[in-house]
Amino acid sequence: MSLTQVEADTLLQMPKIFVQSDPIEFSLMEPMDYERELRSVDRREGFLLTVERGNRNRLRLKYQTRARRVIVLARLELNGPRHKNPPECPYKPGVWINGTHLHLYREGFDDKVAYELHEAPGWEDGSLTDGIVALEQFMRFCSVEQWPPIQTSL
Repeated sequence: MSLTQVEADTLLQMPKIFVQSDPIEFSLMEPMDYERELRSVDRREGFLLTVERGNRNRLRLKYQTRARRVIVLARLELNGPRHKNPPECPYKPGVWINGTHLHLYREGFDDKVAYELHEAPGWEDGSLTDGIVALEQFMRFCSVEQWPPIQTSL
């Protein structure tokens, strides 16, 4: 299943809320890998938010928003593995992107195009060091209007 760029941009910018109001669990040290359901404010579309911390590299964090269960609209990778953009893509074709970066859905490339944060379309801040601040900024970027409290643990 693929989308046009207009459809993907519309879904990313669509106002979203969490389906359940349970606190968002955020471990400061332990691995994490879970999904939370989101829905559009008008209740017409469903989304999934994934929160993941690496098993081997605990500094690695990944936040991802999917539409229609399988289409990645945006993925923020903090301290993630480097990524090579496809040779024909619209942003830095064939170039390796290192460190923290943002993947965005691009028609014809799905989520294979990664942007350096300071050049990512619509991203407000180019540097992130705190995982919770990054999660909040990612949710704002994905048009999540309200979210439950973030509960931290070690």
